[in-house]
Amino acid sequence: MSDKNVAQVTGPCAELMAYTNRKAVSFKEKIGYIVYDSSQSFNLNSQKETFVDSILGINFNLQSLNNLIGGTWDIINDILIGALVDRTRTRWGKFRPYLFAVALPLAIFSAVYWVLPVVFAGKGSDYIPKFIAYMFFEVLMETAGTFREVCRSGLISTITPYPVERGKLIAMTQYFTGWFSGLPGQIVEVLFDLVTNNLIKSATRTSTELLTRVYVIMGPSTVLVSGFAAFWFVFNTRERVQQSIDIPSVTEGIKQVLRNRPTFIYILSEALGSFGTGISTNKYYKWVLFFGTMETVAGIPSAFVAPFSFVAAPKLLVKHPMKYVYMISHSFAKAMYIPVFLVGMIGKKKDRLFMHIPSMMVVTAVWEIIYAAFGGIRSVSKTEMRNECMDYCEWKYGYRSEATITAAKSVIQKIPSRINSIIEPQIKKMIDYNPNLYPAGLKQKYETQVWIFAMATVFPAIITILSVLPVFFYNIDMKTKEVMYNELTERRAALGIKVTEASE
Repeated sequence: MSDKNVAQVTGPCAELMAYTNRKAVSFKEKIGYIVYDSSQSFNLNSQKETFVDSILGINFNLQSLNNLIGGTWDIINDILIGALVDRTRTRWGKFRPYLFAVALPLAIFSAVYWVLPVVFAGKGSDYIPKFIAYMFFEVLMETAGTFREVCRSGLISTITPYPVERGKLIAMTQYFTGWFSGLPGQIVEVLFDLVTNNLIKSATRTSTELLTRVYVIMGPSTVLVSGFAAFWFVFNTRERVQQSIDIPSVTEGIKQVLRNRPTFIYILSEALGSFGTGISTNKYYKWVLFFGTMETVAGIPSAFVAPFSFVAAPKLLVKHPMKYVYMISHSFAKAMYIPVFLVGMIGKKKDRLFMHIPSMMVVTAVWEIIYAAFGGIRSVSKTEMRNECMDYCEWKYGYRSEATITAAKSVIQKIPSRINSIIEPQIKKMIDYNPNLYPAGLKQKYETQVWIFAMATVFPAIITILSVLPVFFYNIDMKTKEVMYNELTERRAALGIKVTEASE
């Protein structure tokens, strides 16, 4: 079936399936998925950069080398893992067996990773055995994490055949995930603020030693909790969209990505959005203002706005084309970083507004409200666009290649992100960032602070605006979407009978 010529649907399934509010997922599964999705971020990964720079102590050149080697393997294993998963057929489904297999091993590898500062206590930043151990665990966790991400994305696309129910499940999950998933990182942010501002002191330990204990205790405990939550959910759920009996070839799955306009555009947009300097607003709050919890405190008013965005998301996706919801929700809030930068640069040299907490608290609070107003819509539309692309592939070719498509997306997206990871340590050297100053509560020089602020605001704004431009050519309109889901409903019913006959 071509992209332009859409067949009309007749017969008993000619009702509006794309907007039918049917339910297949049990209440227990919904709670389990919320817990599982939240647990994927219930760790200290948001604080990993400070851990590597200042606690474990790996110098910038060795970090670039690790990111080059690990990034190359990461891109290769995405292709291999995607092909392996897509060729899997078991009575438990295509994705669940792998999620079972990686849940606890990934938790164990991650737990050992966070205690490396104890193992290599007193060793310098260029100590090679420490670097080798660090790189070894990075590669292990990345490989297991690829299995988890590929299969998690596939599982949520097959947990229900009804797009309206899927959209509501995603909206509800991501709303609650936003409240609980980052809790360990927020706790560490608070402790960092207290230590670097000398509100917590020790007569026998330095501030760096105090923060090392935080990582060593919280790191392993959070990842073990996360692994258990993942294991429990996967055990209690199931895949409801039948896979084809025939196993798709690897080359055919990759061709789907290249010749399918919706999938290619979605992946291209995500890839363009992956470019960046690696310096976020959170790092600006920590490295310049010594107030890592600034985002949390300033975001309190936005908490009253966020629920409305998540409630509105499924309704907007039913009434309006996906591409317009996606483009507006992704670009508008990030574009507001440009006025944030301009306001922050008001003032005399070495005494700009961006260097002061009270003024930036107000600016950040306003921006957080705008961001929250679009946040739920952005989050849900991103996930649903991916799911819609997977359904579109099934509609056109007769089988699903979730893993291959997810892996291809990951490869294309990781090329710029891996380039970023190689360049980021060198950017820190270029702007003369000193990783030993922040844990000690000491400021970077003025020029370094300006670069940090610019890279946290102006750069991501420009990159985000450019990244949504390809979505203008996304060609699944409302009519195509309706016909697609009507036909998929008929095909899936017929496939269910074939799968039952084949298993017998």
